[in-house]
Amino acid sequence: MSDSRVTPAKRQYLSCESRHDSILRVADEVLSTEGVAHLSIVEVARRAGISRQLIYQHFADLNTLLNEVIRMRFAQMQQNLNIAEGANDLEIRALVERQFRRLLNLPSRDRQLMRNLFGDITALPRDLWSTTSEIRQLVVTRWMNLIDPGNSPAPLSYAKVGIIIHAILGSWDLILDGSLTEDEAITLLMRLTESFFVLPW
Repeated sequence: MSDSRVTPAKRQYLSCESRHDSILRVADEVLSTEGVAHLSIVEVARRAGISRQLIYQHFADLNTLLNEVIRMRFAQMQQNLNIAEGANDLEIRALVERQFRRLLNLPSRDRQLMRNLFGDITALPRDLWSTTSEIRQLVVTRWMNLIDPGNSPAPLSYAKVGIIIHAILGSWDLILDGSLTEDEAITLLMRLTESFFVLPW
């Protein structure tokens, strides 16, 4: 009679830095497949095949681990969205449209991250609020630099970019359920952006 229980991975002996990165990758996997509610030190330890005590040697608590995972994933997503070489020759409108298309085609794990960052902040552990607010600010600043380069944005400009980001989140759902095509979503997002920002497009 075979034992059908899932056994944890056999512990590998890694350097301190490698172990740290390995724990982050396992926590990221749990976050991507199960969501924030199912991320726990016990589950990460089980999947990594290590003890909880070893995790605590690298991360003070679950929220510290979660903060680092979110920052790691955000940095990876931002790298994927970096404007390609030669893009400086494009007009602002073409750059904005290109970024909208990239955002609409983000992998599901990155979409989930954006939903977590720009969704209901009260659904996240309170210890994550400052990290979430900081990353929101980075995303909005990035967009302001793209849409209105060289100008110091006013608070209202940040609010406008926040509304555009929420329109992107809604566009994902409308594309998934067949209500919008990607090109229709791009057209709507561009119109929304043009209604908020008067630029030499």
